[in-house]
Amino acid sequence: MSSEQQKVFTNAVQIFEVMEQVHALDTSFLGTMHWKRINNTEYLYRGYSGGRTKSLGKRSPTTEGIKTKYDASRKAHKDRKAQLTQQLKIHAGYIRLNRLNRFPSVAAKVIRSFEKQGTPIKVVGTNALYAYESLSGVLFLPEFLATDDLDLLMDSRQRLKIVSSLKTRTLLSIIKEADSSFRRVTPSPYDFSAANNHGYRVDLITQESADIREPNAFFGSLDADDLKPQGIGSLKWLVSAPSISEVVFDRQGHPVRLNTVDPRAFAIHKHYMSTVERTKPIKAKKDLEQAHIVAQLLRNELNHFPLSKGIVRLFPKLIGSMDNN
Repeated sequence: MSSEQQKVFTNAVQIFEVMEQVHALDTSFLGTMHWKRINNTEYLYRGYSGGRTKSLGKRSPTTEGIKTKYDASRKAHKDRKAQLTQQLKIHAGYIRLNRLNRFPSVAAKVIRSFEKQGTPIKVVGTNALYAYESLSGVLFLPEFLATDDLDLLMDSRQRLKIVSSLKTRTLLSIIKEADSSFRRVTPSPYDFSAANNHGYRVDLITQESADIREPNAFFGSLDADDLKPQGIGSLKWLVSAPSISEVVFDRQGHPVRLNTVDPRAFAIHKHYMSTVERTKPIKAKKDLEQAHIVAQLLRNELNHFPLSKGIVRLFPKLIGSMDNN
């Protein structure tokens, strides 16, 4: 990134991070606080979603003070959100002007849908490169970023949290919230992919079961007609690797947070995938190129990621890639 791009990027990220903190307070102001008359006596009630209410006591200077403070805090919270939203709109223009609006819009919408639902996911595959751009302050050439799919890793160790977050919804319905044209790719009960009318795919993946003859842990926990994350044996590095979280900007200049894997794990996984016999030559070449460019980031821009003896043992091919470059 140029110095101007770095400044614009940093300012926009800072505003978004403040907005995230403000959004975290939304639950404090859900529902209502109102007076309710019962037998000629007024009581202060707090209303919650689902019709649940709670009495805070008879009307008195104390309860009047509670309501006054709540109303003022709620208004201040609403006003701050409105101001930050306006700032984000302004900065979206700066992001577009500086050509930092790089992340695919449909992928951003899908990620926001899962975030809104509270369903934990990690972005892996080619789209993780956008997070490494943000982390290192570089911009990859377009040919390294070209992809028509979004790989979302769902850790089976978080199966209960993932399933409970759905409530009455399905994984497919969350994806369709981003684009109603998304449909299952096949009618198979094992299908893990959805594609929209433009051919953009969302693939749900997870680690393989200990017994490869058995379906993965999600299969018995999701609706019969829902997508089922596909178990992949080579995901063990990505599942067990540390996580990183970075802000990127979609084609409209709007921010989205990407949760993904440590770039060291990405590089070794891509290097490994380039050596798998069943991998198509074109894909193998792309995997190897991506492994090399992330290894170069680790050597040059991301050298604060320690390559200890443990890392050398866990990621031997990554070290080899760095030596070769």
